[in-house]
Amino acid sequence: MEGKVTLDRVIAFLKVYLIFACCWPLPPNATKPQRLLRSAFQCFCVTNSILVGIAAAWTIYKHNDDMFLVMKLGCQLSAIIQVPLQLILFEMQKKRLQFIILEMEDYYQRAKDYEKKIFQHYIDKCKPFYVGILCWLAMTGISVIFTPLFASQSFPTEAQYPFNVEFQPLKTIIYAHQVLIAYQSVIQVSTNTFPALLLWFVVARFKILSVQFRTVTNMKELVNYTREHSLLLRYAKEVSYAIRYVALLCVTFSTGAVIFGYLTFMSRQPWSVKWTFLMIAFCGFVELYMYAWPADNVISTSIGIASAVYDSLWYNDNLTMQKILIHIILRSQHPVTVSVPCALPNLSMNYYASYISTVFSYMAFVRIMIGQE
Repeated sequence: MEGKVTLDRVIAFLKVYLIFACCWPLPPNATKPQRLLRSAFQCFCVTNSILVGIAAAWTIYKHNDDMFLVMKLGCQLSAIIQVPLQLILFEMQKKRLQFIILEMEDYYQRAKDYEKKIFQHYIDKCKPFYVGILCWLAMTGISVIFTPLFASQSFPTEAQYPFNVEFQPLKTIIYAHQVLIAYQSVIQVSTNTFPALLLWFVVARFKILSVQFRTVTNMKELVNYTREHSLLLRYAKEVSYAIRYVALLCVTFSTGAVIFGYLTFMSRQPWSVKWTFLMIAFCGFVELYMYAWPADNVISTSIGIASAVYDSLWYNDNLTMQKILIHIILRSQHPVTVSVPCALPNLSMNYYASYISTVFSYMAFVRIMIGQE
């Protein structure tokens, strides 16, 4: 597979690319200095985002009569607030994520050639979309950073401070500070590729298991595959538990970014400003799609185990093997889902479609209210 984007290369890339997101946990054998350095870096990232968030919130409070300013800052604040909250959520799940990642790397190292071909199929299938999204996010961040060149504002955001910021070197420090938070926001949205990777890994393993069940020929193979199915269900649930609150956070703040970004785009602003917020609104839409697409595939492939078992030559097996196969079919009737009770329904493409419909309804309602005022 020389020259191809393989799973181990994807993992190596995300470890480096998402370093500012602090989502990839340290290995269990990390040294004390490594853990201390990681904690210090996390505190720096959280503090940096909170400072800009406070300035933006104070500006909204001070200028709550300026609807356009509130919408622009509300859109940016949706991305800024997501930074410290995601950092905290990933830190809370670090033990579980360590287990999930070690299992993923170990399984791929032991995978047979036909299994690696299935992994490669999903990587080739997803690569254009996720690479395109990462490029779009980078362009959005660059657009925000260079906004002062095309608009009448001194910094990338219109957040104001309760002190004079027009003298040096304070002005340069604040500009660099806001550039860094713009970069952090881009990386934090890009972090959604990490949970998506975990979900696609689960999808590929269910697909591999389906192939194995279709070709089962004896009791020894059936016992091994049944045990593998049980372990995979447990692993998939661990992945679901690890990422579900991050997904809920994504749904919450992407909604704010989409609504405020769209309303800013529809306002009477220069195209240099409108284009930036249109890009942010689009990022809000695709942020949830990065979860919904693989989560929907997890549902279909986990249920698909039942079809794979039925497609096997079960009618040639003895009664004991048939009973085991019936048990697997019954267990596969309950799909693996990503959800939060009373807060987030099962993530799927159907949910994503309803999410888009709801967001457009909100946007229409808010626009009518603004028009009446």
